[in-house]
Amino acid sequence: MTAQVLRGKITNLRKTRESASFFFTDSDQTAMGVVAVAAAAVGLGSQAIAVASATTSIEEEADYLEFELDGRDVRGWVWRSPFSEGDEVEAVVEKEGGHYVAYAIARPSDRTIALYPHCSRGKLAHIKNAVKWWFVGVSIVLSVMYFITFLAVIGDGIEFFIDMWKYSLSWAGLGLYGFFGIMTISMTKKWMPFVRLSERCFAALGWASPSNIDLVASTKKARTDSDPGELGVMYFRY
Repeated sequence: MTAQVLRGKITNLRKTRESASFFFTDSDQTAMGVVAVAAAAVGLGSQAIAVASATTSIEEEADYLEFELDGRDVRGWVWRSPFSEGDEVEAVVEKEGGHYVAYAIARPSDRTIALYPHCSRGKLAHIKNAVKWWFVGVSIVLSVMYFITFLAVIGDGIEFFIDMWKYSLSWAGLGLYGFFGIMTISMTKKWMPFVRLSERCFAALGWASPSNIDLVASTKKARTDSDPGELGVMYFRY
């Protein structure tokens, strides 16, 4: 089906907070379990706990919205709805039976947008973000590991540490970059359905360069002290 944009005023708004499965399948849980073990092995304790927690449940909470735009029945999931009765919005939808399914709802008056869960970036922005956190994360872990090793063996002389670097530490570092690089590629691919959906929504709204759009980054730039806590986590600024 082709995405289209409906514009109008929200009426007869009904919102329920429910749990549903948006992302993880059983095979995804197995893969995430492997990532959790690997994270724990290299000292990423908090990350390991977070990933392990994700593997225990494939359901997440989100807002299910039902409303009308100029008499047209619209329904859809978003992480958290910032919308109210009477808001003028633009909704990216697809026709399904007698109603429309919404994947993105934008309020032009304050440039706020809520999307289907896990949608926030175009393809290039998504890949750049994944590469950044892969490199930064592994680099931090290796820096800590090398520093601790240096303190542990410095009593044996700097030459001993240099020998360790030549024959083991440097290879261990390359191994970690490679291992987590593979994991990053795998998880990046898992998010691609949401990335493609995001790009479709951006394109339907007429935004330039959908692949480069990063709503997380644009929201950080637009954030003010008066913004609610959900901004940038549950919905975005553009």
